[in-house]
Amino acid sequence: MRTIRATLLSIVMTCVTFPALAQSDVIKPGEERFTFGLGAVLNSFGTKLRLDNSNQGQTGDNVDLKDDLGVDQDQSSFWATAEWRFAPRHRIGINYSQFKLTGTRTLTRNIVIDDESYPVGATLSTELKLQIIPIAYSYSFIKTGNDELAATIGVHWTRVSFKVQGSASLNQFDVNNDVSADANLPLPLIGLRYDHNFSERWSAGLQGGYFPLNFGNLDGAIWSARTYAEYRFSKHVGLGFAIEGFQLNVESSTDSWQGEIKYGYWGPQIYLKSRF
Repeated sequence: MRTIRATLLSIVMTCVTFPALAQSDVIKPGEERFTFGLGAVLNSFGTKLRLDNSNQGQTGDNVDLKDDLGVDQDQSSFWATAEWRFAPRHRIGINYSQFKLTGTRTLTRNIVIDDESYPVGATLSTELKLQIIPIAYSYSFIKTGNDELAATIGVHWTRVSFKVQGSASLNQFDVNNDVSADANLPLPLIGLRYDHNFSERWSAGLQGGYFPLNFGNLDGAIWSARTYAEYRFSKHVGLGFAIEGFQLNVESSTDSWQGEIKYGYWGPQIYLKSRF
């Protein structure tokens, strides 16, 4: 929460200070070379997973982190981005955000996670960490003064760290078993990106991507969507607002994660963006 407060305070202070310094020679949209952004994001997550134990031939249960484990699904964090337009029609960019979802709940049904069986009445403490790192290349096949339409291809990299700790004392049956698993999911994503410039100061846009997964040890699908609006109040700095959604559904048989991961999120972003 300290990080999110500091980010919001920085955005507010910049918005108060910069209008007085605003210049008329705003960099024309589409002619910037480098773009950097920093902001705050509030996402609402929906997460389900299953952890199997292939060594014992044991299939885990499908677990809803909110309903079964009491994990808080609304999380705030920071959002950072950088983009390089290395030619008029060519851009490459990277985003970064991270989230930590935690919860504690007493079970109302028996649950099997990996090689551990947790009975009704066991109290589980759960932690899920997510690092979300999309990297994308964009080629603008339409580029005019007011409109830019680009095809995008890239990797939506998700780092997942899951941990559950259980404890109970029921009818002389003691449970004190921990389970943890990690997964690195560099998944391809192909899509379109459209930017419209109402003026040198106002812009808005849409972008979306999708990819069906059926290769190696992964099977499933991934999609993302985002819409934004930005106002540039000085030559190099602007304020933006966006809404973003994402969904991943993967059956994994990798060494680090045997089972299934289903997670998605959507939420608003407010950010500052600098252009050079």
